[in-house]
Amino acid sequence: MRLKNYFVLGSTLLFSGFSAADVCQFEVPSTENYSEAAYFYPCDADTPLPAITLTGGYSNTYHKLQWMAEAIANSGYVVLAMTPTDKYGKVEQWRDAHLRGQKTLIATTKEESSPVKSLIDTNLRGIAGFSMGGGGTLLAGSILKDDVKALAAFAPFLLKEQRNVSPTAPTMILAGAKDLLVTNESIEEIYQHVEASTDQRFIAVYENGRHQQWYRPEITTNRDSYIELTLAWLDYHLKESSSAAKVLSETERQSPERFTRISHKL
Repeated sequence: MRLKNYFVLGSTLLFSGFSAADVCQFEVPSTENYSEAAYFYPCDADTPLPAITLTGGYSNTYHKLQWMAEAIANSGYVVLAMTPTDKYGKVEQWRDAHLRGQKTLIATTKEESSPVKSLIDTNLRGIAGFSMGGGGTLLAGSILKDDVKALAAFAPFLLKEQRNVSPTAPTMILAGAKDLLVTNESIEEIYQHVEASTDQRFIAVYENGRHQQWYRPEITTNRDSYIELTLAWLDYHLKESSSAAKVLSETERQSPERFTRISHKL
């Protein structure tokens, strides 16, 4: 299928095409909270869709998570992928990028000149991110509470003093048992706080999961599963999909060797 890229430069809309999923893309101006950002959305969308903000991690631009952005968009979402202002900064940079990005979702869908005008259901918004972007997801979710409807944190990095997160939206964490940066101990500490703050949560720790699998293009181990579980989580909470609930509840039974831990309350 054909992927069209829509790049907005000033008032000019430019087009380019290459073979991939039927997803369209356009860039948006930078703000004080992100240095670059782009929307990904289904090219044939004609009704309001759920929408999420998405970030990579430390030193990453949003392009490192573009594979996830395109997969989510191709499944019927609008995705705003962002690079924080200082990609070598503290976790708060990613938190603030998500907070500003959520405002951008609401504003952009009202703009007459926007390619996503009237394509975002502003009542069905979520947040997702990797590493510091995952930590930023949990911190932003702890501020926005029920204003967002789903969180997905991938190998979330938080300093010890930041791990007492308190999101109330349904929260997913995907992590790796062999991740040398985001340790199992830190994930367990974070998830204990998630369990205390939200009634709906999901954690999956991959037996061979490593940090680099998320952002290095030559390492694609587990990516199909990362996409499958993320989409199931978003579909269940943003689209009320019963089939998505089945995917989440049966994952461990179907692939027990893949995980060192799966726990959930849907």
